Amino acid sequence: MVQKFVKKGGLALLILAFTCLCTAIFYFSYQKAKQSAISRLNDEQFIHAKQAARGIEEYFVTWTGILTSLSRLDAIVAMDPAGKRQMEFFYDAHKDQIRSFTRMDEKGNILFAVPNREISGRNIAQQKHVQELIATKKPVVSDVFRTIQGYDAIALHVPVFEGSRFRGSIAIIVNFQSLAQRYIEVIRVGKTGYALVVSRDGTELYCPVPGHSGTNILAAAKESPSVLPMVRAMLKGESGTASYDFNTKDGASVKPVKKHAVYLPIHLGNTFWSIVVASSEQEILSSLASYRNRLALVFSGILFGGIIICILVLRALLIVREEDVRQQAEAELRASEQRYRYLFEQNPAPMLIYEKGTLQMLAVNDAFAIGYGYSNEEALALQLIDLYPEEEKPKITEVAAGLSGHTYVGEWHHRRKDGTVFPIFVTSHDMTYSGRTARVAVITDITDRKLMEKALEEEANFNRLLFDHSPDGIVIIDPKTARFINFNASVCRQLGYSREEFAQLRVFDVEAVETQEDTRRRIDGIVRDGRGDFETMQRTREGELRNVQVTAQILTIQDRPVYYCIWRDITEHKKLEEQLRQSQKMESVGRLAGGVAHDFNNMLGVIIGSADLCQHQIPADSPLQKYLDHILKAAKRSSDITRQLLAFSRKEVVSPKAVNLNSLIIDSEKMLCRLIGEDVKLTFKPSTGLWTVLIDPAQFDQILMNLSANSRDAMPNGGTLDIATGNVHLDAGYCRHHSDTVPGDYVKITVADTGTGMDRETKDHIFEPFFTTKGVGVGTGLGLATVYGIVTQNNGFINVYSELDQGSVFNIYLPRLLEDGAAEEEAEAAPPPKGTGTILLVEDEEMLLWTTTKILEEMGYTVQQAESPAKAIEICENGKQIDLVLTDVVMPGMNGREMVDRIRSTRPDIKVLFMSGYTADIVAQRGIVEEGMFYISKPLDAQQLHEKIVQTLAS
Repeated sequence: MVQKFVKKGGLALLILAFTCLCTAIFYFSYQKAKQSAISRLNDEQFIHAKQAARGIEEYFVTWTGILTSLSRLDAIVAMDPAGKRQMEFFYDAHKDQIRSFTRMDEKGNILFAVPNREISGRNIAQQKHVQELIATKKPVVSDVFRTIQGYDAIALHVPVFEGSRFRGSIAIIVNFQSLAQRYIEVIRVGKTGYALVVSRDGTELYCPVPGHSGTNILAAAKESPSVLPMVRAMLKGESGTASYDFNTKDGASVKPVKKHAVYLPIHLGNTFWSIVVASSEQEILSSLASYRNRLALVFSGILFGGIIICILVLRALLIVREEDVRQQAEAELRASEQRYRYLFEQNPAPMLIYEKGTLQMLAVNDAFAIGYGYSNEEALALQLIDLYPEEEKPKITEVAAGLSGHTYVGEWHHRRKDGTVFPIFVTSHDMTYSGRTARVAVITDITDRKLMEKALEEEANFNRLLFDHSPDGIVIIDPKTARFINFNASVCRQLGYSREEFAQLRVFDVEAVETQEDTRRRIDGIVRDGRGDFETMQRTREGELRNVQVTAQILTIQDRPVYYCIWRDITEHKKLEEQLRQSQKMESVGRLAGGVAHDFNNMLGVIIGSADLCQHQIPADSPLQKYLDHILKAAKRSSDITRQLLAFSRKEVVSPKAVNLNSLIIDSEKMLCRLIGEDVKLTFKPSTGLWTVLIDPAQFDQILMNLSANSRDAMPNGGTLDIATGNVHLDAGYCRHHSDTVPGDYVKITVADTGTGMDRETKDHIFEPFFTTKGVGVGTGLGLATVYGIVTQNNGFINVYSELDQGSVFNIYLPRLLEDGAAEEEAEAAPPPKGTGTILLVEDEEMLLWTTTKILEEMGYTVQQAESPAKAIEICENGKQIDLVLTDVVMPGMNGREMVDRIRSTRPDIKVLFMSGYTADIVAQRGIVEEGMFYISKPLDAQQLHEKIVQTLAS
C-alpha cells in the first residue's frame, strides 16, 4: 500500500505540503522583517527631515531677529547717509551669507540696495511677497524666484516702523542653492535616497531629479498617480509617511520604482514649505539580503531535514527513487549557496566575514575592496582589529570577544589602506562559514551624516551665543500662561534672580505698575497686532523699581506662537534726563533773575540816594526822619533781595579769596548760635588738614546763615544742627550719574538738622527763587536759592537728602584750591577822609545821575555831569581838570570801556572807577572785570562808594 502510495506521487505531495508550509512561514517572517526595516527607514528619514526643517526655520528666525533689531535704528528708518553706511557695513560683514541687502519704502520703491545700487528707485510693489508685506506689515518670506544673475533666491522682508507708522521694510536676498546645499543636499538615506522641498503652492523648490526644480509637483504627480495622496497632504501643511510607485523613464520604456517617503512642513512665518525625504524600496531589500539569505538557509535546512527524515522513514520503500531525491536536494543546496554568494558579492554596502576568536578575515565583497583600497588577497591577510585606529583597538577586541548569537549595532571608526580614518555604522550577526564559527558585518560610511550633524550643532551654538550674550534681556513667553519658556542671562542680571528662581516666575511677578488684567490685555493686543513697543516698570528681586523699554514680537516656533521680547533697562537714562531737565529749569530761572538786576538796581540807587539826601537836608528831630528811615530800610532790604537773586543766578561779581573754611565756620559760630536760638544745639566737627578753597568769605557767611536759618525754621520745638567739614575726591564713576559735577578734589561741608524734613516734591523745588513752605509774610523764598547760586558761581555743587520727620542733610562741595595757604584777611580800613578833587560822573539814567551827583557832593567832591559817553569825551577833550571818571558800564551807543579807551588816548593817566547794575557776564563781555581795574556794583552805598573812590585815586 505504501509502495503504491509512493508510486502515485504521494511522497511528492507530502514533500510539497511541507515545503509550502516552510515557504509560508518564511514569507511571513520576511514580510515582518521588511516592515520593520521600512519603519526604521521612516524613523531615519524623519530625523533627517526634522533636522533640515529645524535648521531652515532657525535660519530665518535668526535673520528675522537681526533685521528686526536693525529696523529700529533711527538711521535705518530715516535712510540718511548714516543709515546707508550702516547697511554697507552690515552687508560687508555678512556677504558670505547674503547676496543683497535692501531698504524699501511703504509704497514698494527701493530706497537703497547693496551691492546692486543701480536698482535704487525701482518699484517692486507688484511682487506677491511685497504685496503681502504691505497688507500685513509683518515679516514675509518670498517664494523662490530666479534673479537677473541667474540663481534661485529667497527674499526675507522685515517691516520698518517710525513709532507706530509703517515706513516700508528692510530685506535680504539669500541664495537658495546655498541654503539647499547647507540643509537639503546633505541628506542621504542610502545610496539612492534624496530630499526635495515644495512650496505651499506646489512648486518644487529643490529636487535632485533633473528637470523637476521649478515645476509644479501636481503636474509631476500625474505621471505617478499613487503620489497624489501624499502631495495633497503636503500642500495642507500636514506631516506623515507614504509609499508610492514612481514611474521613471529607462530609454523608451517607463519603469515603476517603489519608494518610501516621509514629509513634514517647514514653517517660515507667513508661509510654509514641505520637505520630503524618499528612498527606494530596493535599498531596503538589499539591506535585508543577508537576513533573507540566512532565513532561507534556515528554512532550507529545516526543509532538507524534513526531507531526510521522510527519506529515512520511507527508505525501504523508496530505494528506487532515493538517488533522484538526493540529487534534487544537492541541487537546491547549491542554488541556495549561489544566491547567498551573489547577494554577498553584489551588495553595494561593504561587507566582511571574520572568524570568531581569532578575528581573522574570511571573506570580503567587492564594495569593501573598492571602499577600503585593499585587494582581495590583502584583505584576507588582515585581522578585524587592523581596520580600527589605535585608540579603538582595545575596545573593539573586548566587544568582539563578548558577541555571541545576537545582532550587534554600533558606531566606530575604520581606517583605509591609505591611512584615512572615517566614521562607520556597523551591523553584525553570527553565521557559519566554510565550517568555521564566524560573524558577517555590514558597514555603512556615515561621514556625510556626521558632517551634517556637526553643521547643525554649530548653527545651534551660534544662535545660542547670540541669545545668551545679548546685553539686553531676551525672554520668550507663552502668551496663554504668561510663563517664561526661555530667557538669557542678561534678564537674570537685570532683575537679580538666579536662573532657577526666574524660571518659576510669570510676567505678572516682575511687572511693577500694571495689574494682571492690564498685562493680559497688552499681551492679547500684541498677539493680535504681531508686534509692539512700550515702556514699563519692573521690580527686581530686592524690590527695586527699574524702567524698562520693551520690544515685543509674536513668532512661531515649533508650530507654537510665542511672545518674544527684548527688555532694555533705561533706568539710568531716565535719571540723566531728569537731571538735565532740572539743570535747564534752574538755568532758565537764573537768567530771569539776573535780567531783572540792572533796572531794579538803578531804581534802588535813586531811592536810596534821594532818601539819604533828604536826611541831610531836614533837621534831625523832624518827624520826616522816621519816614526816611523806613524808606532806606526797605530799599536796603530790596537791595539785599537783588543781591540774593544775583547770587542765585551766578551773576554777582565777588572778591574770592583763598580761605580755610574751618576758620570761617569758627568765626561764625557765635553769630549762628544767636541766629538759631537757644532751643537748637549747634555742633561743629572740623576735619584736620582741610584743603584750601577759593571763595568770597561774605558769600560763605551767606551760605551758613541761610542754611542755619532754614534748619532753625524746620525745628520749631528745638533740635540739633550739625556742621562738619571734610576732604573728598569724586571720580568719573560718581560724576557720570550726577550731571552737574566734574571729577576732582573737593572740600565737603555738611549741614544736618533733626527737623521735620521734606517730601520728594518739596525737594525738587527748594532751590527755586520765591519758593517757600512758610506762611505769607514769613519768608521771601530766596534763602536756599541764594545758597544754590553762590555754590554754583564758585564751581561747586550741592545736594540734599531728606525724608519727612527724619531731618535734612545738605552737602556742599567746593573745589579745592591747589595753591598753598589761604590769603590773610585784610585789616579793616580806616574811615576815608573828606573827599577832594573833581569827578566826571557818566550815567545815562537821569534820576540816578542826579542822585549820585548829590551823594558825591556830600562827600566833598566836585562833580562834572555827563549824560552820555559822547558828552564825557567832549568834557575831557576841553582840557578841564578831572581827577577821576566814575562811569556806568552799559550805555546806549557806546559802552564804558570803549569810552574810557577814547579818553585815555588823550589822558592816559586818568583814574577810572566802573559801576554797573548789570550782571557779571554782561560786564565781562565789555571787558571790565579784569585784573587792575576798579569796579563797584549797583545800587551804590555811600560809604562803600567813598572807600572805592579813595582806593582808586590812591592806586
